Order: sequence, then structure tokens, then C-alpha cells
Amino acid sequence: MTRNLKQLTNKECRVIALLADGLTNGQIGERFSWSENQVEQCHQKMLRKLGFSHSYQLISWAYREGILK
Repeated sequence: MTRNLKQLTNKECRVIALLADGLTNGQIGERFSWSENQVEQCHQKMLRKLGFSHSYQLISWAYREGILK
């Protein structure tokens, strides 16, 4: 599967960064005025879009792609 940064929105990239920083869904939700459920839905959508089954795969990919530093 080809994964491309263009598959993600700017907000999704920000969510990945916050996940990588260890924030919980509740903490991320507070940043965006979202519910924990909305954060989880966003997280699951990113995993599906990119063909990952675990968050660590998403975060590792984001580092390799330069989304995270």
C-alpha cells in the first residue's frame, strides 16, 4: 500500500503529533473542542486511510515522513 502525507489533513497531522507526545483522547479533545469519541474516530480513520492497525505504526511512519521531528 502506498502511503502519502497528502492523505492526511492538517488537523490529522496535529492529532498524530499529540498522540506521539502521549496525550490521551480526552486531552486531545480539549485542544480541539472535541469529545473523546470524536478523537477516537479521527484516530481510527487515520489508521484505516493509511492501512495501519496500531498507533505505533502510524507514529513511526509519521516520523519517517517528517511529519514529526
